[in-house]
Amino acid sequence: MNIYKNIISYLLMLPAILIGTFAMVSNGVASSIWIQNIIIWILGTVLGSLYLVRNKEKNISKGNLLPTVVIIALLVFSFLFSGLEGVHRWITFGPINIYIASIILPLLIIQLWKLALNNGERYVIGLFFITLLILLFQPDAGQLTAFACATAVILWKKISNWKIKFLSFILTAAIVIISWGFLDDLAPVPYVEDIIFLVEALGNVWFVLGILSLILFLSPFFFFGKNNIISFSLGVYFLMTMIVTIFGNFPLPIMGYGISPVIGYFIAISWLRKNK
Repeated sequence: MNIYKNIISYLLMLPAILIGTFAMVSNGVASSIWIQNIIIWILGTVLGSLYLVRNKEKNISKGNLLPTVVIIALLVFSFLFSGLEGVHRWITFGPINIYIASIILPLLIIQLWKLALNNGERYVIGLFFITLLILLFQPDAGQLTAFACATAVILWKKISNWKIKFLSFILTAAIVIISWGFLDDLAPVPYVEDIIFLVEALGNVWFVLGILSLILFLSPFFFFGKNNIISFSLGVYFLMTMIVTIFGNFPLPIMGYGISPVIGYFIAISWLRKNK
């Protein structure tokens, strides 16, 4: 695999990062904040490219239950930290707060799909609803909605029993609706949740470029997703993480400040690139 082709996959998120960074700089955000996204992109590009070049083995068919359970347990780990005003979305390491769902959920979607490929539909359904309940109690309606919509693509394709399929979708819709009734009262941070408004304030040209940059980093998922359920599912996840920001105070991934969504994107695009 050509290393330059791998780097191109990671370059697709760079315009959104740079436009968001320029908006932060223009609004006086400290360099210690905006430089984090750039640093994690550089590290991710180097490590991801090396991983793809050196690791040739595909792992599409390996769908093990234990790793999936461990991944979900990491979401529960956030409840061990004090949180903020009753919100438990972060794992804290000194001054660094890791938004754990935005790292874990892309990987979990991949794992659930692999379980489904190995006729583990019952496990997929059970673990799916356990994850929804964890996100409900964090609470995180944005990530819950994105994860529910993305995994629904897998469930729709893999559940053969129409009664189970129907009940699953009814219960999923109910949990999503309930989650939006328990939105937190945390104030939006301009360079996180409202970053698109900072870009808009730069002028119409910047706003259009900003929207195009968001479409650009989504494009590979839907490009491969034409004949690839997991790619389409991951694309739906990242698309919904952007759409929910219209209706609530949720972080806008990649463009806004936050290294966790960048890491989650690296995980998704690296896996997709290796297994395309």
